[in-house]
Amino acid sequence: MSVSAIPIRTLKNNYAWLIVANRKHAAVIDPGEAGPVLQVLTEKGLTLDMILLTHLHPDHCGGTPELHRAFPEARIVMHPDDAGRVDFPVNQQVGEGDSIGFNENAITIMHLPCHTRGCVAYRITDYLFTGDTLFTAGCGKFFEGTATEMLANLNRLKNLPENLMICCGHEYTVENLAYATQADPDNAVLSERLATACRDEAAGRFLVPAPLSLELKTNPFLRLDNPQLQRNLGTGSDLETLIALYKIYYQQTPAT
Repeated sequence: MSVSAIPIRTLKNNYAWLIVANRKHAAVIDPGEAGPVLQVLTEKGLTLDMILLTHLHPDHCGGTPELHRAFPEARIVMHPDDAGRVDFPVNQQVGEGDSIGFNENAITIMHLPCHTRGCVAYRITDYLFTGDTLFTAGCGKFFEGTATEMLANLNRLKNLPENLMICCGHEYTVENLAYATQADPDNAVLSERLATACRDEAAGRFLVPAPLSLELKTNPFLRLDNPQLQRNLGTGSDLETLIALYKIYYQQTPAT
């Protein structure tokens, strides 16, 4: 059964995502605040069945208690490594390879520890909700992990079906593309994507979701083995390239 994914802007630059099935039932991913999510649920006459959290940071789960008060039957879902560190009860703890039923669809879980120890991605039909592990044209900070761990995560993600739509947790697209051109200035597809993203952003259009096929051509964190990118950065391995890119993006050296 088909589902749709609706991006909802929250806080300064966060996205919550509403998964809708049957035009009646919904699950929300990473509600940083409740108000914008409740507004969409009310406008569309939807019942909230689940609150799916990719990790414990407040800008991704801060709206959970209020949403649960409005929909007390909604399950709160999270990885156990993060579930014990939030100030609200988690109804269902999930890990690598688990599957959750949602209106005749399966939501599968990938455990991607690094940004936090309990970071996960949720996949349903052609959508992949990556939280703060993978952004459009970028990746998240390694707060609780190492470059080696993130490299393993990125290698897993880049080998998924290219038709998957990447639904990330923040709107950093234009900023990330601008940084990417510093490392990969001769990438014509990247330059074209940056120009298009700037126009779309100026017009108030959403820049997400983005197909994995486009990320594979323009997101340097998914192109760590690209010979030209390695030459540009003076690196000799995927791990060295990841560390060099991290320095460009975050001005710091991650643990290896």
